[in-house]
Amino acid sequence: MRIRVRLAVAVVVFAAASAAFILPLRAAEYTLKWAVVTRGDMQEKFGHKLAEVLPKATNGRVEVKVFPGGQLGSPAAMIEGLQLGTVEGYENPADFFVGVDSRFGEFSIPFLFRDTAQANKVLADPEFNEYVLKMAEAKGIVGVNLAVAAESLYFGAKKPLRHIDDFKGMKLRVNATPAERARMGALGATAVPMGLPEMITSLQNGVIDGTMSGMSIYTNFNLQNVGKTLLETHDTLLISFGGLSKAWLDKLPPDLSKIIVEEARKLQPWARQTAIDEVAALRKVWTEQRGGEIVTLPPAEQAELEKRLKPIGPDVTKGDPALKAFYEKIQTVAKKY
Repeated sequence: MRIRVRLAVAVVVFAAASAAFILPLRAAEYTLKWAVVTRGDMQEKFGHKLAEVLPKATNGRVEVKVFPGGQLGSPAAMIEGLQLGTVEGYENPADFFVGVDSRFGEFSIPFLFRDTAQANKVLADPEFNEYVLKMAEAKGIVGVNLAVAAESLYFGAKKPLRHIDDFKGMKLRVNATPAERARMGALGATAVPMGLPEMITSLQNGVIDGTMSGMSIYTNFNLQNVGKTLLETHDTLLISFGGLSKAWLDKLPPDLSKIIVEEARKLQPWARQTAIDEVAALRKVWTEQRGGEIVTLPPAEQAELEKRLKPIGPDVTKGDPALKAFYEKIQTVAKKY
């Protein structure tokens, strides 16, 4: 009798396992394409994290596909895609969204925050976080991630940047905001707006002399092949903004759209810590594995740099009431932390 029972149980278990193996999993009803122009950094990893979280949260109704390295196009094309609904998700430094709302450009103001820790506290402030994530909603972009991606470091290809006078006459790549142009002007350099793919070849053939970027750009794009020295001045942070297409979300069942936005926004603390860990690891890669160095200015020159750059915030926002109000809002929240 016991043998028969065991056999019966075994048959049932085998049948269930066979059915699970034979029957295909239910295909997702919707696909979220998450695009970034970078590779291997927090912005790409955020997409992979969404790919873990959303299928579970939506009971398999939503799948996420990640397209790093600019596979789906330039930042301008991706932002337009968000607004039109042809791209469901995209993340980049906030200043790339300046064409959608000029206030995003303020995140590239030098010395806007004391350091990464303070900046992340400001970005996580509930009222401020909600305000910024909704800032582009009227233009078709629903914000889901706001985090410090990295600190900006200066890089010279043929001529290393070690002193403040080394900036004179150099053509340095920027993301084209007024604050960035003003910063380069204050340092005696020329700002050259340029996308990431163009930057690599432009550094190699001498169209530009250097760039101001985060650690992931220098390591993940192997810039040690064109230069070894990074200059750290602690003046500007790269604030990352990730958004979803409102046009796409509006086509989904309301309950599903709500789940997607809420689950994505819950990942913000994870994104901020991931970026911190990533930068620490990549600094070691640059110095210990790639033969690079990270240098700072002599104290007197650092003081001179701060003297030149700290007035930029008030200067670039004073002529526009909306910009001025947002700049003051950031400062007010920052005082809490």
